Amino acid sequence: MRFEIATASLLASTAAAWSDSSPFVLFSTSELPYTLPKTTQLRSKSQVLEATRDVLASCPTDHYVLISQPDVHASDLRHPTTGKCLSPELCRGATGASVRGGFNIAEVVSGSGGSGGEGVDRSELDAYIREACAGRKNEGGLVVDHYDLTALPADRDARSAQLAQNDQKIGSILSDATKDSTVIYFSPRNLNEEKQTYEYDDPSASLQMELRRRTGDVVIGSRAAAGDSSSAPLFVKYQFFTPGIFMGLISTLIMLAILYVGLSAVSSLQVSYGAFDKEMGPAAQKKNN
Repeated sequence: MRFEIATASLLASTAAAWSDSSPFVLFSTSELPYTLPKTTQLRSKSQVLEATRDVLASCPTDHYVLISQPDVHASDLRHPTTGKCLSPELCRGATGASVRGGFNIAEVVSGSGGSGGEGVDRSELDAYIREACAGRKNEGGLVVDHYDLTALPADRDARSAQLAQNDQKIGSILSDATKDSTVIYFSPRNLNEEKQTYEYDDPSASLQMELRRRTGDVVIGSRAAAGDSSSAPLFVKYQFFTPGIFMGLISTLIMLAILYVGLSAVSSLQVSYGAFDKEMGPAAQKKNN
């Protein structure tokens, strides 16, 4: 059965991928047993090596190609949004018509608990192969080829350029491989390089902060209602403006405004004191006339 690595999630990275993990690809021209669930793409180094030992136990081929490309992540092999393969020679070789079996893991971490580490080691793979094929007596004998590619730098542009160069070398390596071969592609950690830090811009960060603030207000309000007001703010401990107080203040302001208008109208009247005198008032003048 043809091994379709392109449909596996090894070459389809996720945003939550481990920054200190590495991919692992094994494909062969011989049919191989698959010992790991295809839906699981996060495995420890020990689990991957155990599965590799089971696959190579029967020494399925005479020729083995070990390709080491340090500091590679699953997101380097396939674009996380478009799904485009960023290592076309590797994808082409892994999905060739002659490929009949294999398995792949997108995220290989050192510890069983998901901690980082050095990744898969070439010496361990070489030891497994030579142990399994110790009794092979074919005419061609056992051939194990090692290829160490240049580690990917941390800079994004330089990383893409180096990945493209390494992919061309992978294409040349696979084209020279025999028809009876097993290829193992793995990525050990380069401990001499400065550890790369990935920053993820979470678009929901502001929403989470707002939700956290509102949740904190609810917690403080519930504590105050329960009588635990030792650390509550002043306006949570005491209710200064009840609906009655608010309506009273509004009514007082309206009454004061009316009183001010009335006093202003009265004070603006200009009437002489003679108008209120009986002898000099309008009534007396009318009587004299």
